[in-house]
Amino acid sequence: MRYWLLALNEDEYTEQQAYEVEDFEPASRPERVSDGDEVALAGPEGVFALGEVEGPAIAYRRRLEEPAKTVESAEAPDGWTELNPDAWEDLVRTLPTPERRSDWLVTLSMPIEAVDKAEAVRQFWSYIRSLGPKELPTFVAPYGRELEGTSFLLGVEHEQDPEE
Repeated sequence: MRYWLLALNEDEYTEQQAYEVEDFEPASRPERVSDGDEVALAGPEGVFALGEVEGPAIAYRRRLEEPAKTVESAEAPDGWTELNPDAWEDLVRTLPTPERRSDWLVTLSMPIEAVDKAEAVRQFWSYIRSLGPKELPTFVAPYGRELEGTSFLLGVEHEQDPEE
């Protein structure tokens, strides 16, 4: 088994942050990469997930709430970097402890002018599809504690002030 850091460019990173997917298939990979190898996925802000090579893809094993800057991710160029076992252990040790799963209330609402309810719903889904997670903020709150909610865009807290 080998250990790898895969640093994604900003576009690939943004795409991975937008949707909940089970795996990621990189455009290329070194010949030495094989099934069972462990991979830390990093974006511009640091490591955002850990995974395992399964065929042509990397299966996500753990995603971090926020990217974690590590020595390895700060120094890595875009693409694959092989890590020795000690460097891998250091990287994993610097990541935050996994959080316990909990329930969240995620909402999205927008005013839509329409003739009837059915048209309003169709327009709503058309807006969702056209704007997507890169442009459409959602409101996220711990279930039962809605007043603690915040606005998120692409999984990152986002200011909702119209002046911004």
